[in-house]
Amino acid sequence: MYADFRMMMIGTLVSNSAFWMYQVAVGWLALQLTDSPFFVGMAGFAAGIPLLLFALPIGVIIDRFDRRRVLLAAQFGVMLVSLVFAIMVGTNTIRPWSMLVMVAMYGTIMSFIFPTRTAIVPALVERRDMANAVALNSASQNATRVIGPSLAGVLIGVLGVAETFAVAAVMQTLAMLATMRLPSLATVGAGTQGRGFASIMVGLRVVAQRPHLIALIVLALAPTVLVMPYINLMPVFARDVLEMGSSGLGLLLASTGLGTVAGSLAIARPSSGQIRPGLQLWTALGFTVCVLLFSLTPIAIVAMAILFVAGWMSAAFLALNQTEVQLSVEDEVRGRVLSIYLLTWGMLPIGQLLVGGMASELGTPTAMVVSCMLALASIGVIAWRFPSLRDGSDAHVE
Repeated sequence: MYADFRMMMIGTLVSNSAFWMYQVAVGWLALQLTDSPFFVGMAGFAAGIPLLLFALPIGVIIDRFDRRRVLLAAQFGVMLVSLVFAIMVGTNTIRPWSMLVMVAMYGTIMSFIFPTRTAIVPALVERRDMANAVALNSASQNATRVIGPSLAGVLIGVLGVAETFAVAAVMQTLAMLATMRLPSLATVGAGTQGRGFASIMVGLRVVAQRPHLIALIVLALAPTVLVMPYINLMPVFARDVLEMGSSGLGLLLASTGLGTVAGSLAIARPSSGQIRPGLQLWTALGFTVCVLLFSLTPIAIVAMAILFVAGWMSAAFLALNQTEVQLSVEDEVRGRVLSIYLLTWGMLPIGQLLVGGMASELGTPTAMVVSCMLALASIGVIAWRFPSLRDGSDAHVE
Protein backbone atom coordinates (compact mmCIF):
# COMPACT_ATOMS: atom_id res chain seq x y z
CA MET A 1 0.00 0.00 0.00
CA TYR A 2 2.82 2.42 0.83
CA ALA A 3 5.64 1.85 -1.68
CA ASP A 4 7.91 4.52 -0.16
CA PHE A 5 7.46 3.04 3.31
CA ARG A 6 8.38 -0.41 2.01
CA MET A 7 11.51 1.00 0.36
CA MET A 8 12.50 2.78 3.54
CA MET A 9 11.96 -0.44 5.51
CA ILE A 10 14.20 -2.37 3.13
CA GLY A 11 16.95 0.21 3.55
CA THR A 12 16.55 0.15 7.33
CA LEU A 13 16.71 -3.63 7.55
CA VAL A 14 19.81 -3.81 5.38
CA SER A 15 21.68 -0.84 6.92
CA ASN A 16 20.95 -1.66 10.55
CA SER A 17 21.67 -5.36 10.06
CA ALA A 18 25.03 -4.43 8.54
CA PHE A 19 25.76 -2.20 11.53
CA TRP A 20 25.08 -4.94 14.08
CA MET A 21 27.01 -7.48 11.99
CA TYR A 22 29.90 -5.07 12.09
CA GLN A 23 29.57 -4.64 15.87
CA VAL A 24 29.95 -8.37 16.55
CA ALA A 25 32.80 -8.66 14.04
CA VAL A 26 34.55 -5.81 15.87
CA GLY A 27 34.09 -7.62 19.19
CA TRP A 28 35.51 -10.87 17.83
CA LEU A 29 38.42 -9.01 16.18
CA ALA A 30 39.13 -7.15 19.42
CA LEU A 31 39.25 -10.45 21.29
CA GLN A 32 41.62 -11.92 18.68
CA LEU A 33 43.95 -8.91 18.74
CA THR A 34 44.20 -8.46 22.51
CA ASP A 35 42.62 -11.49 24.27
CA SER A 36 41.07 -8.97 26.69
CA PRO A 37 37.36 -8.71 27.64
CA PHE A 38 38.07 -5.16 28.74
CA PHE A 39 39.28 -4.20 25.25
CA VAL A 40 36.13 -5.79 23.82
CA GLY A 41 34.19 -3.39 26.04
CA MET A 42 36.49 -0.54 24.96
CA ALA A 43 35.71 -1.26 21.30
CA GLY A 44 31.98 -1.11 22.07
CA PHE A 45 32.55 2.15 23.93
CA ALA A 46 34.37 3.74 20.98
CA ALA A 47 31.62 2.66 18.57
CA GLY A 48 28.71 3.92 20.65
CA ILE A 49 29.97 7.05 22.39
CA PRO A 50 29.44 9.33 19.32
CA LEU A 51 25.67 8.86 19.69
CA LEU A 52 25.88 10.22 23.23
CA LEU A 53 28.02 13.16 22.15
CA PHE A 54 26.16 14.19 18.99
CA ALA A 55 22.55 13.06 19.49
CA LEU A 56 21.11 16.48 20.40
CA PRO A 57 22.62 18.50 17.50
CA ILE A 58 21.75 15.65 15.13
CA GLY A 59 18.10 16.05 16.16
CA VAL A 60 18.21 19.72 15.14
CA ILE A 61 19.66 18.81 11.73
CA ILE A 62 16.94 16.19 11.18
CA ASP A 63 14.18 18.71 11.95
CA ARG A 64 15.72 21.55 9.91
CA PHE A 65 16.83 19.91 6.66
CA ASP A 66 15.37 17.51 4.10
CA ARG A 67 15.52 14.18 5.92
CA ARG A 68 16.14 12.23 2.72
CA ARG A 69 19.26 14.30 1.95
CA VAL A 70 20.54 13.92 5.50
CA LEU A 71 20.06 10.17 5.26
CA LEU A 72 21.70 9.93 1.84
CA ALA A 73 24.79 11.82 3.00
CA ALA A 74 25.09 9.60 6.07
CA GLN A 75 24.61 6.38 4.07
CA PHE A 76 27.32 7.43 1.62
CA GLY A 77 29.70 8.17 4.50
CA VAL A 78 29.13 4.89 6.30
CA MET A 79 29.55 3.02 3.01
CA LEU A 80 33.02 4.56 2.57
CA VAL A 81 34.09 3.86 6.14
CA SER A 82 32.81 0.28 5.86
CA LEU A 83 34.84 -0.26 2.70
CA VAL A 84 38.06 1.10 4.23
CA PHE A 85 37.55 -1.03 7.35
CA ALA A 86 37.03 -4.18 5.26
CA ILE A 87 40.23 -3.48 3.30
CA MET A 88 42.28 -2.88 6.47
CA VAL A 89 41.08 -6.12 8.05
CA GLY A 90 41.54 -8.07 4.81
CA THR A 91 45.13 -6.83 4.36
CA ASN A 92 45.95 -7.42 8.04
CA THR A 93 46.92 -3.78 8.58
CA ILE A 94 44.39 -3.20 11.36
CA ARG A 95 45.79 -2.59 14.84
CA PRO A 96 44.05 -2.06 18.19
CA TRP A 97 44.49 1.74 18.07
CA SER A 98 43.43 2.06 14.43
CA MET A 99 40.43 -0.20 15.09
CA LEU A 100 39.24 2.18 17.83
CA VAL A 101 39.58 5.13 15.44
CA MET A 102 37.63 3.36 12.69
CA VAL A 103 34.81 2.21 14.95
CA ALA A 104 34.48 5.76 16.32
CA MET A 105 34.15 7.14 12.78
CA TYR A 106 31.62 4.46 11.89
CA GLY A 107 29.62 5.11 15.04
CA THR A 108 29.56 8.86 14.40
CA ILE A 109 27.98 8.45 10.97
CA MET A 110 25.51 5.83 12.18
CA SER A 111 24.43 8.37 14.82
CA PHE A 112 22.77 10.25 11.95
CA ILE A 113 21.22 7.19 10.34
CA PHE A 114 19.36 5.75 13.34
CA PRO A 115 17.22 8.79 14.30
CA THR A 116 16.75 9.97 10.71
CA ARG A 117 15.25 6.67 9.60
CA THR A 118 12.97 6.66 12.62
CA ALA A 119 11.81 10.25 12.09
CA ILE A 120 10.99 9.59 8.42
CA VAL A 121 8.33 6.95 9.08
CA PRO A 122 5.29 9.17 9.91
CA ALA A 123 5.80 11.18 6.69
CA LEU A 124 5.39 8.06 4.55
CA VAL A 125 1.99 6.84 5.81
CA GLU A 126 -1.40 8.32 6.59
CA ARG A 127 -2.30 9.25 10.16
CA ARG A 128 -4.69 6.33 10.63
CA ASP A 129 -1.88 3.87 9.84
CA MET A 130 0.88 5.64 11.75
CA ALA A 131 0.73 3.56 14.93
CA ASN A 132 1.14 0.28 13.04
CA ALA A 133 3.82 1.76 10.75
CA VAL A 134 5.77 3.05 13.72
CA ALA A 135 5.42 -0.28 15.51
CA LEU A 136 6.52 -2.20 12.41
CA ASN A 137 9.50 0.09 11.86
CA SER A 138 10.50 -0.05 15.53
CA ALA A 139 10.18 -3.83 15.53
CA SER A 140 12.27 -4.20 12.38
CA GLN A 141 14.94 -1.84 13.70
CA ASN A 142 15.15 -3.72 16.96
CA ALA A 143 15.13 -7.07 15.17
CA THR A 144 18.30 -6.05 13.33
CA ARG A 145 20.03 -5.59 16.69
CA VAL A 146 20.19 -9.37 16.89
CA ILE A 147 19.57 -10.52 13.30
CA GLY A 148 22.74 -8.69 12.26
CA PRO A 149 24.89 -10.23 15.00
CA SER A 150 23.41 -13.63 14.23
CA LEU A 151 24.47 -13.33 10.59
CA ALA A 152 27.87 -12.11 11.72
CA GLY A 153 28.35 -15.13 13.96
CA VAL A 154 27.59 -17.50 11.09
CA LEU A 155 29.77 -15.59 8.60
CA ILE A 156 32.72 -15.37 11.00
CA GLY A 157 32.56 -19.13 11.51
CA VAL A 158 32.14 -19.98 7.81
CA LEU A 159 34.08 -17.26 5.96
CA GLY A 160 36.18 -15.33 8.46
CA VAL A 161 36.33 -11.89 10.05
CA ALA A 162 37.59 -9.96 7.00
CA GLU A 163 34.90 -11.42 4.76
CA THR A 164 32.23 -10.51 7.33
CA PHE A 165 33.35 -6.88 7.22
CA ALA A 166 33.24 -7.00 3.41
CA VAL A 167 29.66 -8.31 3.41
CA ALA A 168 28.64 -5.54 5.83
CA ALA A 169 30.19 -2.96 3.47
CA VAL A 170 28.20 -4.32 0.50
CA MET A 171 25.00 -4.20 2.56
CA GLN A 172 25.55 -0.51 3.39
CA THR A 173 25.93 0.16 -0.35
CA LEU A 174 22.58 -1.54 -1.02
CA ALA A 175 20.97 0.52 1.74
CA MET A 176 22.22 3.71 0.09
CA LEU A 177 20.67 2.66 -3.22
CA ALA A 178 17.33 2.03 -1.48
CA THR A 179 17.51 5.46 0.18
CA MET A 180 17.90 7.12 -3.23
CA ARG A 181 14.40 5.87 -4.10
CA LEU A 182 12.73 7.84 -1.29
CA PRO A 183 10.90 11.13 -1.96
CA SER A 184 11.99 14.53 -0.68
CA LEU A 185 11.14 14.80 3.03
CA ALA A 186 11.54 18.43 4.07
CA THR A 187 10.11 19.21 7.52
CA VAL A 188 7.37 21.83 7.68
CA GLY A 189 7.77 24.53 10.32
CA ALA A 190 11.23 23.53 11.49
CA GLY A 191 12.74 26.86 10.65
CA THR A 192 10.53 28.77 13.07
CA GLN A 193 11.75 27.06 16.20
CA GLY A 194 15.06 28.77 16.91
CA ARG A 195 18.62 28.08 15.89
CA GLY A 196 21.58 26.40 17.50
CA PHE A 197 21.27 25.92 21.24
CA ALA A 198 17.78 27.49 21.28
CA SER A 199 16.58 24.86 18.81
CA ILE A 200 18.00 22.07 20.97
CA MET A 201 16.21 23.53 23.99
CA VAL A 202 12.86 23.21 22.20
CA GLY A 203 13.17 19.43 22.24
CA LEU A 204 14.35 19.40 25.85
CA ARG A 205 11.36 21.54 26.92
CA VAL A 206 8.92 19.23 25.12
CA VAL A 207 10.29 16.24 27.04
CA ALA A 208 10.48 18.12 30.35
CA GLN A 209 6.80 19.14 30.12
CA ARG A 210 5.53 15.59 29.47
CA PRO A 211 6.03 13.13 32.34
CA HIS A 212 5.16 10.15 30.17
CA LEU A 213 8.00 10.97 27.76
CA ILE A 214 10.40 11.22 30.70
CA ALA A 215 9.15 7.84 31.93
CA LEU A 216 9.72 6.17 28.55
CA ILE A 217 13.23 7.58 28.26
CA VAL A 218 14.23 6.64 31.80
CA LEU A 219 12.77 3.14 31.40
CA ALA A 220 14.86 2.59 28.27
CA LEU A 221 18.05 3.30 30.22
CA ALA A 222 18.03 0.31 32.59
CA PRO A 223 17.98 -2.59 30.08
CA THR A 224 20.09 -0.66 27.56
CA VAL A 225 22.95 0.22 29.89
CA LEU A 226 22.88 -2.76 32.24
CA VAL A 227 21.59 -5.70 30.15
CA MET A 228 22.38 -5.07 26.46
CA PRO A 229 26.18 -5.35 27.01
CA TYR A 230 25.63 -9.12 26.94
CA ILE A 231 25.58 -8.91 23.13
CA ASN A 232 28.97 -7.22 23.10
CA LEU A 233 30.35 -9.91 25.44
CA MET A 234 28.86 -12.82 23.51
CA PRO A 235 32.22 -13.73 21.94
CA VAL A 236 33.58 -14.23 25.48
CA PHE A 237 30.60 -16.45 26.44
CA ALA A 238 31.00 -18.47 23.23
CA ARG A 239 34.74 -19.01 23.50
CA ASP A 240 35.55 -19.04 27.20
CA VAL A 241 32.34 -19.87 29.11
CA LEU A 242 30.42 -22.31 26.91
CA GLU A 243 33.50 -23.39 24.90
CA MET A 244 31.65 -23.31 21.57
CA GLY A 245 34.13 -21.35 19.42
CA SER A 246 33.23 -19.06 16.51
CA SER A 247 30.62 -21.46 15.12
CA GLY A 248 29.02 -21.56 18.57
CA LEU A 249 28.95 -17.76 18.56
CA GLY A 250 26.83 -17.96 15.43
CA LEU A 251 24.45 -20.44 17.08
CA LEU A 252 24.06 -18.34 20.21
CA LEU A 253 23.39 -15.16 18.27
CA ALA A 254 21.10 -16.98 15.84
CA SER A 255 19.02 -18.17 18.80
CA THR A 256 18.62 -14.60 20.00
CA GLY A 257 17.92 -13.50 16.43
CA LEU A 258 15.10 -15.99 15.96
CA GLY A 259 13.53 -14.84 19.21
CA THR A 260 13.87 -11.23 18.13
CA VAL A 261 12.10 -11.92 14.85
CA ALA A 262 9.28 -13.68 16.71
CA GLY A 263 8.93 -10.81 19.19
CA SER A 264 9.05 -8.21 16.43
CA LEU A 265 6.31 -9.91 14.42
CA ALA A 266 4.13 -10.25 17.52
CA ILE A 267 4.37 -6.52 18.30
CA ALA A 268 4.01 -5.33 14.71
CA ARG A 269 0.84 -7.28 13.90
CA PRO A 270 -2.14 -5.07 12.84
CA SER A 271 -4.00 -5.46 16.14
CA SER A 272 -1.08 -4.07 18.13
CA GLY A 273 -1.67 -0.39 17.38
CA GLN A 274 -2.96 0.12 20.92
CA ILE A 275 -0.36 -0.65 23.55
CA ARG A 276 -1.61 -2.10 26.80
CA PRO A 277 -0.43 -0.18 29.86
CA GLY A 278 2.38 -1.85 31.73
CA LEU A 279 3.47 -4.06 28.83
CA GLN A 280 6.80 -2.26 28.50
CA LEU A 281 7.54 -2.94 32.16
CA TRP A 282 6.82 -6.66 31.91
CA THR A 283 8.86 -7.12 28.74
CA ALA A 284 11.77 -5.15 30.24
CA LEU A 285 11.67 -7.37 33.32
CA GLY A 286 11.37 -10.53 31.22
CA PHE A 287 14.36 -9.56 29.09
CA THR A 288 16.50 -8.85 32.16
CA VAL A 289 15.58 -12.13 33.87
CA CYS A 290 16.38 -14.10 30.71
CA VAL A 291 19.86 -12.59 30.38
CA LEU A 292 20.41 -13.24 34.09
CA LEU A 293 19.52 -16.92 33.61
CA PHE A 294 21.69 -17.14 30.49
CA SER A 295 24.67 -15.80 32.45
CA LEU A 296 24.26 -18.61 34.99
CA THR A 297 23.82 -21.42 32.44
CA PRO A 298 26.80 -23.70 31.67
CA ILE A 299 24.87 -25.87 29.17
CA ALA A 300 24.95 -24.70 25.56
CA ILE A 301 21.52 -25.99 24.47
CA VAL A 302 19.84 -24.45 27.52
CA ALA A 303 21.66 -21.18 26.87
CA MET A 304 20.35 -21.13 23.30
CA ALA A 305 16.76 -21.68 24.47
CA ILE A 306 17.02 -18.89 27.02
CA LEU A 307 18.52 -16.56 24.40
CA PHE A 308 15.52 -17.19 22.15
CA VAL A 309 13.18 -15.91 24.87
CA ALA A 310 15.57 -13.04 25.66
CA GLY A 311 15.47 -12.00 22.00
CA TRP A 312 11.67 -12.08 22.00
CA MET A 313 11.45 -9.96 25.13
CA SER A 314 14.08 -7.43 24.04
CA ALA A 315 12.45 -6.88 20.63
CA ALA A 316 9.02 -6.49 22.21
CA PHE A 317 10.25 -4.02 24.83
CA LEU A 318 12.23 -1.85 22.43
CA ALA A 319 9.47 -1.76 19.81
CA LEU A 320 6.76 -0.94 22.37
CA ASN A 321 8.79 1.81 24.00
CA GLN A 322 9.85 3.45 20.76
CA THR A 323 6.32 3.31 19.37
CA GLU A 324 5.03 5.09 22.48
CA VAL A 325 7.62 7.84 22.00
CA GLN A 326 6.65 8.31 18.35
CA LEU A 327 2.95 8.56 19.21
CA SER A 328 3.65 11.07 21.96
CA VAL A 329 5.29 13.84 19.87
CA GLU A 330 4.44 16.17 16.98
CA ASP A 331 6.29 15.94 13.66
CA GLU A 332 7.95 19.38 13.88
CA VAL A 333 9.91 18.31 16.98
CA ARG A 334 10.09 14.60 16.24
CA GLY A 335 13.78 14.58 15.33
CA ARG A 336 14.81 16.41 18.48
CA VAL A 337 12.71 14.26 20.80
CA LEU A 338 13.92 11.07 19.14
CA SER A 339 17.50 12.27 19.48
CA ILE A 340 16.92 12.70 23.21
CA TYR A 341 15.39 9.23 23.40
CA LEU A 342 18.35 7.78 21.50
CA LEU A 343 20.67 9.22 24.13
CA THR A 344 19.73 6.05 25.99
CA TRP A 345 21.54 4.08 23.29
CA GLY A 346 24.37 6.58 23.57
CA MET A 347 24.72 5.36 27.15
CA LEU A 348 25.19 1.76 25.95
CA PRO A 349 28.97 2.10 25.45
CA ILE A 350 29.28 3.25 29.06
CA GLY A 351 27.52 0.07 30.13
CA GLN A 352 29.74 -1.97 27.81
CA LEU A 353 32.85 -0.40 29.30
CA LEU A 354 31.70 -0.90 32.89
CA VAL A 355 30.54 -4.48 32.39
CA GLY A 356 33.67 -5.24 30.38
CA GLY A 357 35.77 -3.94 33.27
CA MET A 358 33.82 -6.05 35.77
CA ALA A 359 34.22 -9.07 33.48
CA SER A 360 37.99 -8.68 33.54
CA GLU A 361 37.98 -8.60 37.36
CA LEU A 362 35.10 -10.93 38.31
CA GLY A 363 34.62 -13.08 35.23
CA THR A 364 32.09 -12.49 32.47
CA PRO A 365 29.15 -14.52 33.93
CA THR A 366 29.45 -12.89 37.35
CA ALA A 367 29.68 -9.41 35.81
CA MET A 368 26.47 -9.95 33.85
CA VAL A 369 24.66 -11.35 36.90
CA VAL A 370 25.56 -8.26 38.94
CA SER A 371 24.55 -5.97 36.09
CA CYS A 372 21.19 -7.73 35.63
CA MET A 373 20.42 -7.53 39.34
CA LEU A 374 21.04 -3.79 39.22
CA ALA A 375 18.73 -3.57 36.19
CA LEU A 376 15.89 -5.39 38.01
CA ALA A 377 16.18 -3.02 40.95
CA SER A 378 16.23 0.00 38.63
CA ILE A 379 13.13 -1.11 36.70
CA GLY A 380 11.27 -1.59 39.99
CA VAL A 381 12.12 1.93 41.14
CA ILE A 382 11.16 3.40 37.75
CA ALA A 383 7.79 1.60 37.78
CA TRP A 384 7.06 3.01 41.25
CA ARG A 385 8.18 6.54 40.37
CA PHE A 386 6.26 6.87 37.05
CA PRO A 387 2.64 5.65 37.35
CA SER A 388 1.95 6.40 33.66
CA LEU A 389 4.00 3.34 32.75
CA ARG A 390 1.51 1.22 34.69
CA ASP A 391 -1.81 2.89 33.83
CA GLY A 392 -1.07 4.56 30.45
CA SER A 393 -2.13 8.05 31.58
CA ASP A 394 -0.76 11.14 29.79
CA ALA A 395 0.38 9.04 26.87
CA HIS A 396 -0.41 10.25 23.32
CA VAL A 397 -0.79 13.54 21.47
CA GLU A 398 -3.67 13.97 19.07
